[in-house]
Amino acid sequence: MKIRQDIMTPNERLEAFGKNLPTDRVVCVPMVASSAAHLIGKTIKEFQLDPEVLAHSLIEAYRRYKYDSVGICTNCSIMAEAMGAKLEYPEDDVASCREPILKTKEDISKIKIATPQDGKLWVFYKAAEICVKEIGDEITPGISVSGPFTTAATLRGVETFSRDLYKDPEFCHKLLRMSTESIKNHIREIVKTDASVGAIGDPIASASIISAKTFEKFVFPYLKELVDFAHGLGSSIGLHICGKSEKILQLMVDTGADMISIDDVDLALAGKIVAGKAVLVGNISTTDEMLFGPVSRIKESCIKALDVMKNYNGKYILATSCDIPLFAPWEHVGAMMDVARSYGAYDYKR
Repeated sequence: MKIRQDIMTPNERLEAFGKNLPTDRVVCVPMVASSAAHLIGKTIKEFQLDPEVLAHSLIEAYRRYKYDSVGICTNCSIMAEAMGAKLEYPEDDVASCREPILKTKEDISKIKIATPQDGKLWVFYKAAEICVKEIGDEITPGISVSGPFTTAATLRGVETFSRDLYKDPEFCHKLLRMSTESIKNHIREIVKTDASVGAIGDPIASASIISAKTFEKFVFPYLKELVDFAHGLGSSIGLHICGKSEKILQLMVDTGADMISIDDVDLALAGKIVAGKAVLVGNISTTDEMLFGPVSRIKESCIKALDVMKNYNGKYILATSCDIPLFAPWEHVGAMMDVARSYGAYDYKR
């Protein structure tokens, strides 16, 4: 396959894509995150705590591969941290909450509705400012949004929160309300920047972990509220939930999210369910393909995805199923982009 150089910038491509106008190639998003730190000789800890490192890591990765989305994201617990949770930051791994702050329900007094000034949220805003200055003429960075269910579960502890869903749903809704209000404050701040609102990431809300019934009762209302809130501010917003999401995919669509990013779901089935109601994003496996490869398998998977979606009656973005693993070879990102610039290239002239 002949690899053709890009004719459009990502900003130009995405604008045309959104307006159903011709583009030079398929929109392609390998979800590069923390591993970008290694490109500039920095650690994952520095990536999460230093906005200069965060920004310049993502800028370097973008300049090397010229994909179509620069997502400012560090870890899934950042909103819980802003609300009061304590995170551990290993030197070269993603931060996590080892000890939940809400060991008892009375500990709820230890947390708060977060503001943009709390925790490490400021790192996102500063990194976005740097990215806009350095590469904003080509690509607009997007700032990620933690999901309310994942945030609440992190504050309480996943196992304990899971039991609370049945034993004390009122308490769970109280936590989810505080989480949702915190996330609204974050979205409101993103809208004030020159970055875009990225996707809500709610991994613990996966149908691999909870039932569709639980999702409908404890996840869907808050996600829909956040989507409506972003739309009320004039912003689009996406939604990503990890794992097997066939049983909740229709509910994901019903949130009204502008983009639905899928993980371990049959792509053809996802196309039937999403049915053009949102941009469908996915779903090259971050483990089976992007981590282990080889390059030939990644290319085959990308071509297969494009073939499956060839006659899709809606918008589709070729993307990974989640963030690329920390130690995935960078040539695997290159392989994905090679397919976008060859098999995914369109007959286009300025």
